[in-house]
Amino acid sequence: MGLLHDIGRREGITFIRHLIDGYNFLNSLGYDDAARISITHSFPIPDLDAYIGERDCSPQDLKFIENFINSTTLNDYDILIQLCDSVSLPSGFCLLEKRIIDVAMRYGINAKSISSWQARFQIKEKFENEIGCSIYQVLPGIIEGTFGFSMKDE
Repeated sequence: MGLLHDIGRREGITFIRHLIDGYNFLNSLGYDDAARISITHSFPIPDLDAYIGERDCSPQDLKFIENFINSTTLNDYDILIQLCDSVSLPSGFCLLEKRIIDVAMRYGINAKSISSWQARFQIKEKFENEIGCSIYQVLPGIIEGTFGFSMKDE
């Protein structure tokens, strides 16, 4: 399901609309859990105002997203997908800090950005505590994804 979290982009490059497009598409196929991920992956804190992209969907869809995130208790799978999304670029895995800067440079920041970043670091720490090591030790290609070169190139 993690591979489907951005399936709403099949409708084109959109901002918050990709959440509802993905949700509606997967829900229409009967994939409720995957549909859920289409929305929850963008909200490490349950606050619509934490979203930093454009509000490019209808007021009704915004209200649906807001109600959904306010009434949904995130489970470990929701937050695992948030973590994966937070340490990934199209080129591969990267440090969480690089992904945060990447998103901030593309979309900007708002009054909730620091709280959202803190939540992402807490999620990372939660899973590191569960696996007993840094997530960077188990994700392949961190050096390449973060720095654009391999240690083998040295």
